[in-house]
Amino acid sequence: MHIGVVNAGNIGRALARAWLAAGHDVMVAKDGGQEKLDAFMEQNPRAVRGTPAEAAEFGEVVLFSVYWPRLDAVLQAVGPLAGKVVIDTMNPLQVNGDFEHSYDAYFMARSSTSEELQRRLPDVRVVKAFNTMPSTLLDARRWPEPKSVPPVFLAGDDSSAKAQVRTLAQDAGFTALDAGPLTSARNIEQLNVLMHLLADNQFEGALDRIAPTVAVGGIPA
Repeated sequence: MHIGVVNAGNIGRALARAWLAAGHDVMVAKDGGQEKLDAFMEQNPRAVRGTPAEAAEFGEVVLFSVYWPRLDAVLQAVGPLAGKVVIDTMNPLQVNGDFEHSYDAYFMARSSTSEELQRRLPDVRVVKAFNTMPSTLLDARRWPEPKSVPPVFLAGDDSSAKAQVRTLAQDAGFTALDAGPLTSARNIEQLNVLMHLLADNQFEGALDRIAPTVAVGGIPA
């Protein structure tokens, strides 16, 4: 499968590496600083590098892993996406002048990043996925032994698009659980809020410790 990664940040690079290892063709693009992408390209020579517009055109499936405050700028850079399956990994973060981040509770009470992306791009098929784990745990090799299969939660209105994303989740080493229509992305995004609350209050901010606890049971040492 041809996959375009927009944007190849921490989540985008983790999934790109897994999909390259599974034999897919992947083009990556980065919004902002390029240093980490330079290192990724050295370590993953099968990857192809392009602009956001080139990655979007390249992919049958486009991973839309964009920093939420940059949504407008990236959409303008990407251009047309009609007919594509678009995987949305975003969470609705807002940022203040001191670069402090928080969840946009007002927005979350009424919508989700996936619904907003679908509204902006009515000719694509949006599927919510890969937004509830930190990027470090999107490398399935890091999960505890005996080998557990961590879940990825899906939401979308197009069954064939969800089937493609389910396959890609499995190719990356995960299992996929279908949460229903695209409006269920609101619940999945709320789960991400819960994960951060548990990390902050139970595990001293270590999100990579709480994710396996929620997913496979048991309290990590």
